[in-house]
Amino acid sequence: MVSGWAGDEPASRRILLARAPAALAGLLLAGCGSAKHGPTPPSPQAPTASSGQAELLNHLLDVEWKAVSAYTAGAPLLIEPDMHAARKFLFQELTHVSELGGLVARAGGKPHMQAASYALGHPHTSDDVLRLWHELEQEQITAYLDAIPLLENGKTRAACLAMLANDAQHISVLRGYLGESMVPSAFLSGSE
Repeated sequence: MVSGWAGDEPASRRILLARAPAALAGLLLAGCGSAKHGPTPPSPQAPTASSGQAELLNHLLDVEWKAVSAYTAGAPLLIEPDMHAARKFLFQELTHVSELGGLVARAGGKPHMQAASYALGHPHTSDDVLRLWHELEQEQITAYLDAIPLLENGKTRAACLAMLANDAQHISVLRGYLGESMVPSAFLSGSE
């Protein structure tokens, strides 16, 4: 058992981990992905996971590939300043793909490749594209929130938490472009 939050009874690591994504995401939002430094490249000493984790990590890889496709397909419909953010988000999603591919391989699996196509609808305007991206970022956040407590390796969980925090940054910026509250809740969820 480890200590819980202030004033709590002792809590198991699983309970703390369940609370960690929202707390850690808030802490990481302040320092991740600044324009000066950009996203952190995958570590040469990347985390490892047991071979039973490859399927779970491949699911995360699949939702990241879908986002890469959406950012690539939707970018031509954007106007500035949305285009600048789209380029940065695409680069960050590709970095996530690279990191997850490495995690899958270290877990003894074969990383999934990008599908030939995805059902992304038919956005016609910049707002349509932003709403699609917002929806896909929510899908990613939900996938990470579901997967992180099931990951066995602490370094793998930390890598996934960092990607979750970055996707939370994306959704906040997208909400701002859509004229919505950038931080609608004190707790991170895939449904806001």
